[in-house]
Amino acid sequence: MIVLEPFTCEWAQDGLKKALDGLVAIGSGVEGYGIGTRWVRYRTAAEQMNSIDYWTKMVELYCGIPAPPSSVTGRDTAFRVVLRDV
Repeated sequence: MIVLEPFTCEWAQDGLKKALDGLVAIGSGVEGYGIGTRWVRYRTAAEQMNSIDYWTKMVELYCGIPAPPSSVTGRDTAFRVVLRDV
C-alpha cells in the first residue's frame, strides 16, 4: 500500500483522481446509504465539481501542472443539438 504524504504532488494527484472517480459514480446520485438506519444521502453534480476544482488547484500548486483549458475538458461549455430528417 502506498502512503501519500500531505502537501506533495502525489497527494494532490491522488485527491484529484478520487474526485474524478466520484464524478463517475454521481450518475446514480447516491453519496452513501445505510441499511440498519435506512438513510440515503445524495450529492449533486455541482458539489462534486467544487471538489474537482479544489483538487485541480492543489495539483497546479504542488505539481506545477496547469489545468487543461475548458475547450479540452468541456467545462463551462454547452451546445445544442438540432434534430432533423436526413
